[in-house]
Amino acid sequence: MKARRNRRHEKVFEALFNLGGEATTQQISKETGMNINGLSQTLGALAHIKCLGGKGGECRWKII
Repeated sequence: MKARRNRRHEKVFEALFNLGGEATTQQISKETGMNINGLSQTLGALAHIKCLGGKGGECRWKII
């Protein structure tokens, strides 16, 4: 089954890539201008991004 791509997912992935491939939710939020709560849900739904640990805005995400 092909994953559904939308502009929000592309924006989040691009921001994380621009931040060096690894960043906290808070850093990605600043880069995208998105709310942290909605951003966390989007990050969790992306197949090529993994949570490395942490809570809230300090959770670290990495492109895998």
